[in-house]
Amino acid sequence: MSTKTDLAKEIINDFLPDYSKKRNFLFGKTEISEIFIETAEESEFFGKPRGKYVTIEADFPRLPFGNFENEVSAISSELKKFLPEKGNVLAVGIGNGFLTADSLGPLAAENLLCGEFFGRKLFSLVPGVFGRTGIEPELLINSTAEKLSPAAVILIDSLAAENLENICRSVQLSDSGLAPGSGFGRVKTALSAENLGVPVVAVGSPTVTRLSDSDFVSPGDIDILVRRTAKLISAAVNLAVFPEAGLDFIKGIIL
Repeated sequence: MSTKTDLAKEIINDFLPDYSKKRNFLFGKTEISEIFIETAEESEFFGKPRGKYVTIEADFPRLPFGNFENEVSAISSELKKFLPEKGNVLAVGIGNGFLTADSLGPLAAENLLCGEFFGRKLFSLVPGVFGRTGIEPELLINSTAEKLSPAAVILIDSLAAENLENICRSVQLSDSGLAPGSGFGRVKTALSAENLGVPVVAVGSPTVTRLSDSDFVSPGDIDILVRRTAKLISAAVNLAVFPEAGLDFIKGIIL
């Protein structure tokens, strides 16, 4: 199936809105959708790898005086379901920090609470892009994971959407892996639990709408939206890994 979006919820809503393995619910006032793609036939039909896809609708990037705390807590609560209760975590900010629409991952990594706290370590890696380093990001991620032996890997990256309303609003979590740069038409080998040997959680939000494989459009205020979305995601990652720190402390670091 050909699609212009990386969001599982858009694909499902467009092609099979009555899909039985989908449910919608609320976390406070925050809307969440949960989708399971479990069989090879479903994967082929939807054009998405098998896995669990959770989408949280966040208003904070567009309404910065809105419900930041509830949205961070919602993302964190869903993220924790993908992570082991104990063990160190490697968070990777994927993308080109010099290209606004591709900078979500590197910007989110800037506000991670790295180090050892409460008996757990959070590592951060920003591998850059091949065009600036000459090294494929997958190589750096695999090598770092092999050296540090984390209990889980979180991959933060920019996505593409079909609906402009979902730009920097829908935050998607998935255990299906992630191909760096795929949101911008650069198909790479997916980073997944199978090839990293530990649970992998992909965290992303659309920063562009895809017109074709090589043509993308972003809102005029994308620089502001991406920075706010990065703060939202980094706060949620911090809270998921270090719930003992508390949201007030984490909020003080981020905002």
